[in-house]
Amino acid sequence: MRQRFQILSDPRFRLVYNETRSFIDGPAPKKVRLNRENFNLVDGVKKKTKVYPGMLLATHPSIDKGDLHSPMYGEITEINHRSIFIDAVDQEGIEGQVEPIDVLAEGKEGEELILQMKQMGVNTKSLGQEVDTLIINGLNPDPGVTWAEPMLTQNGHNLHAGIELHKRLARAKHIVLAVPKGMHVSYDNIDVVCVEPEYPKSVNALLVKEVTGKENPEGVGAVGLHNIWSLGRVGVTGLPLMETVITIGSQTKWANYIVKNGMWIGQLLEYAGIELRDGDIISRGGPLRGECLDRLDRSITKGTTGLFVVESGTVPPMEGHSPCINCGACVQVCPAHLNPSTLSRYAEFANYNACLAEHSTHCLECGLCGYVCIARRPVLQYIRLANAKIKEMQEFVWEENK
Repeated sequence: MRQRFQILSDPRFRLVYNETRSFIDGPAPKKVRLNRENFNLVDGVKKKTKVYPGMLLATHPSIDKGDLHSPMYGEITEINHRSIFIDAVDQEGIEGQVEPIDVLAEGKEGEELILQMKQMGVNTKSLGQEVDTLIINGLNPDPGVTWAEPMLTQNGHNLHAGIELHKRLARAKHIVLAVPKGMHVSYDNIDVVCVEPEYPKSVNALLVKEVTGKENPEGVGAVGLHNIWSLGRVGVTGLPLMETVITIGSQTKWANYIVKNGMWIGQLLEYAGIELRDGDIISRGGPLRGECLDRLDRSITKGTTGLFVVESGTVPPMEGHSPCINCGACVQVCPAHLNPSTLSRYAEFANYNACLAEHSTHCLECGLCGYVCIARRPVLQYIRLANAKIKEMQEFVWEENK
């Protein structure tokens, strides 16, 4: 446990930054790249189609996944099985607009409201939980992400709308807002609980244990503050969800931005004044749980929480084929009490059944295993690969047995 104590006492794993600046509006997009994998295009949406803000482009068959809308005036330049590409154009001559809907006044609840939010672009997977107690996770999700504090203290109208809508979605008997210790906020009819803001307590399952004192208690669910903000954005504007809040940062610069869905990361880094140099690594998401990107034309999705540049030389590079040295550091820090070194080796050699037997699907994806790995192995990435393959196998068996 010594290794775990050292990690959690490291000041870089604190999740508060005394951030008081309001969110900055991101740039008007020149191009967007929207993820349409597994979406069904709406009739008439094709190459050279002129689009306008909020225009429905594609629907998703799952109730959990929000439908896809254009975030701007533009023209579709390409559509493939993974993406829709749009170039910005002058709005003159583009007909059509989306009329705002007062979803708060309509009074819909439960499944009816979930469907409406899905149709307005909100990812509802974590929002429709039927639980007795719902915990709103008010901590920054990763070290380096800084939007939680201003979201709690300066976006009250947005959060009030999001919380009100979520009450109707989940119909929980008891709602608890978990905030960093020392923060003073209040919301009507909601209990506020203060927790020590140390990573990985911002992982939902660990926050639930922190608040209730129990692991996986029955009838208790958690939802991230980012999801509540997205819900509230729709409630306040009455328009489909077309943007997200992200922290854009490097070692020397960081700020929180409201950016359009599909924004190219190259344009965002330029707007934030962050210059890339040879050997720098770009991470979409948090520094620990995010994914590395290899191109500047990759884009931001509605669920993205951060965009970070890890400067060359600041951390040792990971070696994909570096062998595990059995030091046990990853086992000591794993909050799920798994053996990441064993799981990563099974995954490396495609032994996914062994990963399942070793409970790889219980991984919380906190990223601490890869952070402490002396051999610089991509431990979390191996486990994510294994769990994706396990899901594919299970879906195949289910289809075969239908």
